[in-house]
Amino acid sequence: MTFAVQRTFDDLGTPLADVTFVVVDVETTGGAPSGSRLTEVAAARYRGGELLGTFQTLVRPDERIPPNITALTGISDAMVADAPPAGAILPALLEFVGDGVIVGHNIRFDLSFLDHALRSTDRQPLSGSHVSVDTLALARRLVRDEVADCKLGTLAHQLRLPHRPSHRALADVLATGDLLHLLLERAGTYGITGLAELLDLPRLVGHPQAAKLRLTTRLPHRPGVYWFTDAAGNVLYVGKATDLQARVRSYFSSDDRRKIGRLLRQLHAVHHRTCPGTFTAEVLEGRLIRAWDPPFNRQGKVRRSSRNGMAPAMAPAMAPAMTPAMTPASAPAPTPWRSARRRRGARADSVDALETLLTTMAELARSQQYEEAATCRDEAIRMRGRMVAARRTDAWRSSGQVTVTIADEAEVVLDGGMVAGIALDAGAGVHWTGVGPDAPSERIGAGPVRLPTPRPAGAPGPDGAPERSRPSGSMGPAGPVMPLDVPVDEREEGREAERVIVARWLEVHADRVQIVALGDGAAGPATPVVRLPEVRGSMGSSDLPGPSAPAA
Repeated sequence: MTFAVQRTFDDLGTPLADVTFVVVDVETTGGAPSGSRLTEVAAARYRGGELLGTFQTLVRPDERIPPNITALTGISDAMVADAPPAGAILPALLEFVGDGVIVGHNIRFDLSFLDHALRSTDRQPLSGSHVSVDTLALARRLVRDEVADCKLGTLAHQLRLPHRPSHRALADVLATGDLLHLLLERAGTYGITGLAELLDLPRLVGHPQAAKLRLTTRLPHRPGVYWFTDAAGNVLYVGKATDLQARVRSYFSSDDRRKIGRLLRQLHAVHHRTCPGTFTAEVLEGRLIRAWDPPFNRQGKVRRSSRNGMAPAMAPAMAPAMTPAMTPASAPAPTPWRSARRRRGARADSVDALETLLTTMAELARSQQYEEAATCRDEAIRMRGRMVAARRTDAWRSSGQVTVTIADEAEVVLDGGMVAGIALDAGAGVHWTGVGPDAPSERIGAGPVRLPTPRPAGAPGPDGAPERSRPSGSMGPAGPVMPLDVPVDEREEGREAERVIVARWLEVHADRVQIVALGDGAAGPATPVVRLPEVRGSMGSSDLPGPSAPAA
C-alpha cells in the first residue's frame, strides 16, 4: 500500500510565473468616488512577464469635468460626449479582468471608483472578489532608498522603465506593468516565488531582520520540522509546521512576541527535515527538543509530576499571605478550600477528589465567596482535564504493540504508546526508530542514520565557551532521510513525554486514524473519567456557581 498526499496550489502557493496579473488604472473628475465620476478606464493582462492584451475606454460622466482635471489629464467634455456611461463599460471590463490578480499603483484609489460604479449598478465589487497587489506598497519596501519618492512618474524616470505615465489610463497602466515586473525581480532576492508570499511582502520586508528572509528560500511547502541555529551552530529553537516555508516566514510578519525578536536577532541558519505528515512532525519535534533542549523552546519539557503521572496540584494562590506579625498559631484557620486542596494532592486521580472540590465550591458560593468559588470551579475543570489526559496516556502505556494507519500519512507501529516504527510504503517494510533495545538503528535500504549527539547544556565547546545545544553532526535536508530515525529519549520522563504527544495527537485526529493490528496483551479503552455535570447532579446545581464545565 502506498501513501501519497496530493498537493494543491493552495498548499504550494501559486508560482508567480503562473499568476495572471491585471493592471488597472482610472481617470476621474475628482478625488472621492462619492462626489466624482469616472472619465477613463484602462487595464492590461500579464502572465509570465508577457503582455497578453489591453483594455481602454473613455467614460461619459454625468457631470462636467473640472478645468483643473482637464489640464492634468487632457480629457475634456468634448472628448467624452459620445463615450459610453460607466454602467455600459463594466461588463466588458469584468470579462477582461476575469479571475486575475488586480494590480495598481495606490490600488485603493482605483478600486474605490470601480467598486462604487459596480455597486451603483447592483454588481459585486472587485475588492470583495479579487486579490489585489499594490505596487506603491511594494516600491516603498523594495526600492525606496533608490528614488526620491514613490510616485509612479518618479519611479518610471529614475528606474528607467520602458513606459512613462502621463495621467492617461492606458499609459499609466503600461508604466505600472513595467514597475510590477521590476519589483517582482527585486522580490526574488528575498526568496519570494509565490503569490501568497508576494502579498505578505510589504510586512516581511519591513521587518528589522528582513535580510534573513533569504534563509527561507529553499524551504519546501511541505510538513516537517525546522530548527534555528546561531553563528556558532547552537540550536536556538525547534518547531513543527504543516507548511515549512510559510511557517518560518511567518516569524518575519505576523509574530511580534518579544522573544521572537531576540530569536531572529541571533538566527544565523535555518535547517529542516520534511515529514510525511503532521503526526511524524510532532513526534520528531518532541524528540529533538528533548535531545537539544533549545533555549527558546518552552514546550516539550516535562514538568515534575506526581506519582500518578499528573502535574502537581495548583499552588495555594488563594491562601491569605502570612504577614511578619503572624505566627503559625495566629494564622487563619484552614478553610474547606485549603483542606480540599491538601486532600486532593494524594488522590487527585479520583472522583472523590472532584466531589470534594465541587463540594467546597458549593460551600464557598453559599457563603458568597464568589471569587474563591470561581477559582475552585476552574481548578475542577483543569483537574478533570489532567485526569482525562493521564488515563489516556496510561491506556497507551499498557496497550502493548498496536499498528495504526493514519490517513494520507503512514502506517505507524506503537509500542507502549511510543512510536516504534513507521512505514510509508508497505513494500519497503517498517522503518524502526530505536525505541526498544532490539530495534535496528538503520533505515532499511538507506544505511545508518542517527541523531547527532548533542553536547550537554553548558558543556564547553571547542573554544572553551559554554554551549547551549549544538548538534555535533549534520541534520540538514540533504538526502532521503527517514524522519523518525531520531531515537526517543530513553529516560522515563522522555518516554512519558512522547506518550503524551502521541495520545494527544491521536485523540484530536481520531477521524484520520484506524487501528489495523493489535499485539498480544493490548489493553482495552481507558476507564472514562466522570463528567463534571454527573458529579454536580448529586449535589444540586443550584449550589454551584457559573456554567457547566465542558465535556472532555
